[in-house]
Amino acid sequence: MSTALEPLALSPREAAAFLSISKRSLSRLIRAGKIEARKAGPRTLVDVASLKAYYESRPKKTDHLPIVFGRAHMRYCGRAAKSVIDDLKGGLANDDRQF
Repeated sequence: MSTALEPLALSPREAAAFLSISKRSLSRLIRAGKIEARKAGPRTLVDVASLKAYYESRPKKTDHLPIVFGRAHMRYCGRAAKSVIDDLKGGLANDDRQF
């Protein structure tokens, strides 16, 4: 009878993999306050509970259209993809860089 402990935090690389996004996208979500992270010395620890909460806050894909990647095909993705992109852009509100 082995009880596996669930981690409280992940490294940024592990957290990005958990959500299937890039580390840069994860950084934007942290900067926008959508995901919580803490510092432990030089290490950044990303809160697992906030990763799960962010994932649960995303709308479910309810249509049966093909999943198409890229902004040129946004009309196929609908509001769900636009919502994620808007969240990522929100992290740039205080930043001069363009998404």
